[in-house]
Amino acid sequence: MTSQEHLLDLVAIRLTAERYALAVDTHDADAFAAQFTGDGVLEAPRGRFEGRAQLAGVPPMMKALYERTHHGVVAVVPVIDNMRARAQTYTLARHYYRDSGGVEQCYEMTVRYEDMFCKIAGEWLIANRKLVVVGDATYPTGSRRGAENQPEKMDAP
Repeated sequence: MTSQEHLLDLVAIRLTAERYALAVDTHDADAFAAQFTGDGVLEAPRGRFEGRAQLAGVPPMMKALYERTHHGVVAVVPVIDNMRARAQTYTLARHYYRDSGGVEQCYEMTVRYEDMFCKIAGEWLIANRKLVVVGDATYPTGSRRGAENQPEKMDAP
């Protein structure tokens, strides 16, 4: 593999992680599931999701729980071995909701994903993703803003 091919693979892996985050935030079930291999697995505090049909249920579940979310991918550190890669993906995940008094709250998680990627037909996909909560906090935002600040789905160019 040339250094240029290696760099392209690094960027492609990061873009997969970023598309995953955007799909959660836009509640795009199809785009979310498309970031995984057909038999891909997500292990998270809310359960284990295996295969694209189960994975497609994650964004609607998040939409039912929170007014909006914001997942910022901070760093992706992959180790590539031919058509497979291990990676540590660092993310700040914010989940906004209203408490019983109507005050907006943010449940914030500092997350490390332990990832396995596979390159299939030239595309890097998640084969296995384990969500590890490094730390979390809940706090009032003081914001009166709401779901209207949610990002929109992005169509492919």
